[in-house]
Amino acid sequence: MALTVRPAQMKDVAALTELTSQLGYHSTQSELTQRLAMITASNKHMALVAHAEDVWLLGWVVIEHRVTLESGERAEITGLVVSDKARGQGVGKRLVQNAIEWAKAQSLNKVMVSSNITRDGSHHFYRQIGFIERKTSKQYIKQI
Repeated sequence: MALTVRPAQMKDVAALTELTSQLGYHSTQSELTQRLAMITASNKHMALVAHAEDVWLLGWVVIEHRVTLESGERAEITGLVVSDKARGQGVGKRLVQNAIEWAKAQSLNKVMVSSNITRDGSHHFYRQIGFIERKTSKQYIKQI
């Protein structure tokens, strides 16, 4: 498959919405339009999409430049989804490789990703492409 990875564009919103729902996050096109506009306007974020020729999008990844007091600067993959029709074909690996290249261009020397404990396939995927499991944690949220 001739795979192309490029920055996400506003014309991708419908496909991004569909892919995002495959990950279990149901958002409207309007919500994704607003989020993508913020991400594409930021020099601290990059949203990339993968497609083969004129086929609908096969996947997306978002990576951001983060800084924390305790561990300094890093890149963090905040989302990755590959179409259920394209899994196991190298799409996720290419998206992550391109995200890592973006991180290098930002002069960052480490990339972090978190994955839900229930997503066994993603745990295997990240280990297979060279990520090392560092810790297990719980996430808390408070609506304000």
